[in-house]
Amino acid sequence: MSEYPPEAQQLTLRVRKLLLRVIPDVHEHVYPGWRLISFRMGDGDKHKICWLAPQRFGVNLGFERGAELPDPKALLTGDAKQARNIRIRSAKDVDVPTIAALVAAAVELHRGR
Repeated sequence: MSEYPPEAQQLTLRVRKLLLRVIPDVHEHVYPGWRLISFRMGDGDKHKICWLAPQRFGVNLGFERGAELPDPKALLTGDAKQARNIRIRSAKDVDVPTIAALVAAAVELHRGR
């Protein structure tokens, strides 16, 4: 993450800390070439829950099955078949209860497979 501005690094670490608190038994996998951190409940791609992708001006929090998540505050963006993400540009964008609820819902979707 050293190539990103300090503000983006701090924001990424803040959201990472939230993910580690909400996802039980999480496994992190770093993809240096893609510049992202994957969060899984088990080994292999089929266990992906979400990911963090640091950006020059913030961080994107992506959900593997985001299109299936309840999103009453319309935070999720994207038009892919499955994946959706939240663009977090500053600390004020970190709505902890809402993000924690989305992460918990993503975990439940994974368990329901």
